[in-house]
Amino acid sequence: MNADYQARLNRVIDYIDSNLTEQLDLDTLAGVASFSRYHFHRIFSAVMGETPGSYIQRLRLEKAAGYVAEDERPITEIAMDLGFSSPSVFSRAFSDYFGVSPNRWRRGEWKDYGKNSKLQSNRYQPLSNYREATRVSVGYDNYIKRQWRVNMKTETNELEYQVEIRDLPEKTVAYIRHTGPYAGDGELFGRLFGALMRWAGPRDLFEPGKTEMLTIYHDSPEITEEDKLRISVCMTVPEDTEVSGEIGLMTIPAGRYAVAEFLLTSPEQYGDAWNSLFGGWFPESGYQCTEGPCYELYLNDPDSDPQGRHHVAIHIPVKVL
Repeated sequence: MNADYQARLNRVIDYIDSNLTEQLDLDTLAGVASFSRYHFHRIFSAVMGETPGSYIQRLRLEKAAGYVAEDERPITEIAMDLGFSSPSVFSRAFSDYFGVSPNRWRRGEWKDYGKNSKLQSNRYQPLSNYREATRVSVGYDNYIKRQWRVNMKTETNELEYQVEIRDLPEKTVAYIRHTGPYAGDGELFGRLFGALMRWAGPRDLFEPGKTEMLTIYHDSPEITEEDKLRISVCMTVPEDTEVSGEIGLMTIPAGRYAVAEFLLTSPEQYGDAWNSLFGGWFPESGYQCTEGPCYELYLNDPDSDPQGRHHVAIHIPVKVL
C-alpha cells in the first residue's frame, strides 16, 4: 500500500479507537484521513475488508460484550454509552453478531462463545481450566504490598510468576500495525520488529537500556474473528518524534496496571501466560480490567539468554471491583 495512504488510515483507526463512544460520521472520519468522503469510504473498505460503519459497529459490539459480561451497569446504560441509538437496536445487533441476547450473555453464555475457531485448539483452552490450574497466594500482606506470587500447573505446562499493581506514567510509542492471525507466528513478529528497527536505527531513536519494546493487543481473541485481530508492535520514542507511512505514533495513557512478569521457555507459553492471568489471578485479586491498552513488554532478547527464555511483563489496566 502507498505509504501516505497507510499513514492516513492509521490516523483514522487511532481516532476511532479513541472516540468509539462518540458519534462517528463519514465526513468526520474522511476529514481525519484528508480524503473526500467517497474516496475514503472506498479506500477504507478495500483495505480493512469492511465498511467504516461496519468496522465501528463491530468494535462497539465487541467492547459491549466485555462490559455486559463483567460490568454491573444496566445493559441499557452500556448500550447508550457506546453510541447505540436505542436498547432495541443494540439488542438486535448484539444478538445478530453473537448469536445470543445481551441478557443471556450476561447470565454466563459468554463462557461458551468462540468466534475464533482456534479457541478449540490446545493453545486456547477455556479460562475456567486455567482458574482450576492456577494457585494464587492470597493474604492480608498481598493487598498491602499489592504483590502476588502465582503458580499455574496443567498436564502439559507449568508457570510461576509474580503480579504487582503499579501506577505507571504515560508512554509515547512509534508503532507498526498488523491485522490478522498472529498466534505462535514468531516470523511475523520478527518481520514487524525488524521493520520498526530499520526505521528507528538511522534516526538514532533506539537507546539500549532505555528504549522499551512492546506489543499492544487491541482485540480479544475470544471475541474477534482471527482475520480481524489487531496488534501494534511498538517502541518508546520522544513525544515529538515525526512519523510517516506505515509508522504511526500513539500514546499509552498513564494509569494503574497489573504487571505480571514471566520467564517463558518457548513462544507457545505466551497464550498460557495470558490465560492464567485472566483465568486464575484476576478472580482472586479484587481488581478488574478497565479502559486502556493491554500489552507485552519485552525485557530481554531470548537469543541472548543461555536457556533461550523469554522475559516478558504483561501489562493490563485495572480498577477495583
